[in-house]
Amino acid sequence: MQRNRQPIESKVTTLAAVLIAAALVIAGLGLMLLSVQPWADGTLWEAFLGQVGGLLVATGLLTVAWDLFGRRAFAIEVLAKAKLSADVVESGITRVTDQYLDDVEWGELFEGAVHVDILVAYANTWRNAHRHRLERVAKTKGSRIRVFLPDPNDAATMSNLAQRFAATPESVVAKINEAITEYKSLAQPGGGAVEVYVRAGDALFSAYRFDGRAVLTLYSHGRERRTSVPTWVMAGGELFAFVQGEIDAIATQSTRA
Repeated sequence: MQRNRQPIESKVTTLAAVLIAAALVIAGLGLMLLSVQPWADGTLWEAFLGQVGGLLVATGLLTVAWDLFGRRAFAIEVLAKAKLSADVVESGITRVTDQYLDDVEWGELFEGAVHVDILVAYANTWRNAHRHRLERVAKTKGSRIRVFLPDPNDAATMSNLAQRFAATPESVVAKINEAITEYKSLAQPGGGAVEVYVRAGDALFSAYRFDGRAVLTLYSHGRERRTSVPTWVMAGGELFAFVQGEIDAIATQSTRA
């Protein structure tokens, strides 16, 4: 029964609008007819009745046009935007950019973070840019930094990454080993845990988790180095749950470096 309610209400509303518009048009035509009567010829009534009648006719026609076409198009646009807004809210996205090194609010993400997960190929530029922030998290008692890197001892993985980055497998191995050493060096006496893991297999994206917030960055299929790549910042929501689930899955597939 509820399913048919909306179409009936819509039809009643349309019928009411058409009747009102028809009444306006009829009244307008009547006034225009009166304005051409002999008794009104040459008087102020001729101009007044003609203009009011024309206004009523135009208003009636516009009312029908708006109800049949304009109002429906406007409603469709509003509903589409509302649905998009609801989707964005549910996803948890707070920021979208294509400049993950500069536009992402890394300082705010690091601020107060206790549990940080990093899923990257090696991310030398990002690591060096945020070394001081990583050290601040690492020295906080009770904190934990987990880093997930490709396994430099897995030949197939190194070959895939070498093709992606237009490099040699040897150079990729060297960069990953450097990343392992650098991330391990974050550990400080009396501070939090710093854990570095390696995993055989090609990652499909980079991800950074800071407690209940995360950053997701896609890889480019081009083989040249690029910093302009789609990046999403999220706080909770469905997309954050996806990132968290992927990190948990990778953690089960990884071994301690």
